Amino acid sequence: MVFTGRFDHLIDDKGRLAIPSSLRNQMDPDLGTGFYLVQENRYLQLVPEKAFETLSSNSRVGLLPRAQVAKARRFLFSMTFKLEPDKQGRVMIPDGFMKDSKNPDPLAQTTLNREVTLVGNGDRIEIWNRDEYLAHMREAKADLPSFMDALYGMFSEPPQTSAFTPFTPPGSGGTNPEGRGEAAGHGHNH
Repeated sequence: MVFTGRFDHLIDDKGRLAIPSSLRNQMDPDLGTGFYLVQENRYLQLVPEKAFETLSSNSRVGLLPRAQVAKARRFLFSMTFKLEPDKQGRVMIPDGFMKDSKNPDPLAQTTLNREVTLVGNGDRIEIWNRDEYLAHMREAKADLPSFMDALYGMFSEPPQTSAFTPFTPPGSGGTNPEGRGEAAGHGHNH
């Protein structure tokens, strides 16, 4: 399952956000139908329920976790909410995460306007305030050269080593008939 694309949507007055059918259709049914709403610094994330539960269970803490681990887990799990889509594919954003809330969550890192952009980001969906997403993407576009290597690394195959033979000095009995360090057909332009 890979979530892709971006979609401008409105959160209605009741706090419902429609998940576009094209995103819902990208979901793996084995990962469940619901999401966990997880905070990030500038946006909220919708992580498919089984993916979140798997990631959470991979974190072993033991009976007495270190203080910093306990604090981090408390912060994460107390600020994470399970959301189940209704029959129309809408999820209910908790009121405390809305900027116009009468009861804002004092611990919320991110609060949403009514105009949002949903962004497919691999194994999760991000929910951004539309204006903040556009500003972020303009910054990213201007900074593209600085992270192009990371992009190429995400989608390129490891180098093939079998096409080349190790360097064999001429006359040493190696199998390279041209006596160069490259396999025949690969190498220097003369």
